[in-house]
Amino acid sequence: MPGRVNDLDNARLAGRRLHTELGNELRNARLDRGLRQTDVARSARTSGSHVSRLERGEIDAVAIADLLRHGAVLGLRLRARFYPVGGGLRDEGQLALLRQLRARIGDAFQWQLEAPLNIPGDLRAFDALLTNRRATIAVEAVTRLHDAQAQLRAISLKQRDGRVDRLILAVKASRSNRRALSTAKDLLAMSFPMGTRATLAALSDGEDPGENGLILL
Repeated sequence: MPGRVNDLDNARLAGRRLHTELGNELRNARLDRGLRQTDVARSARTSGSHVSRLERGEIDAVAIADLLRHGAVLGLRLRARFYPVGGGLRDEGQLALLRQLRARIGDAFQWQLEAPLNIPGDLRAFDALLTNRRATIAVEAVTRLHDAQAQLRAISLKQRDGRVDRLILAVKASRSNRRALSTAKDLLAMSFPMGTRATLAALSDGEDPGENGLILL
């Protein structure tokens, strides 16, 4: 719980910084165009005081649509995306899947949960990293495949960036997941050529499976 509270506090601080930075950008763009706050307010269909507070980063609950509207008046376009950074709230089903995998392969490996990729500025992490004297193997656990092709590509990209030779994908053996995997069978065969039985056998022996593997549990 303390870690989660710290994450929320950091998010609040980052939100305040972002409000300030965006407000400064809006103010500078307005001044570059020789416009008054009342000019922007009129075009954005809001009040001068609202524009002033927005530029000073004083509106905590500012809507993205509000920023887009103000930016459009000044010839600016806002682009935003979320990036996976590891941590965060985990679904109990995902943790159960990792526990189930650990129970199946025994004590052949040491386990590290939430193992960072160790790339400066990249906060992504593997769900688990298995290590022994013979191998280092990353594990990603998925309880629900909502877009199998996109998820498989993202997982493969994480393997490339994390520079691990082997990646095991543990997937909950639900009917919907089996259907989703069948729609991505070409990508699956290329990226995860080893199946459940062979992958589990190798891991149970403490061995590198030799190829990326998919395990249905």
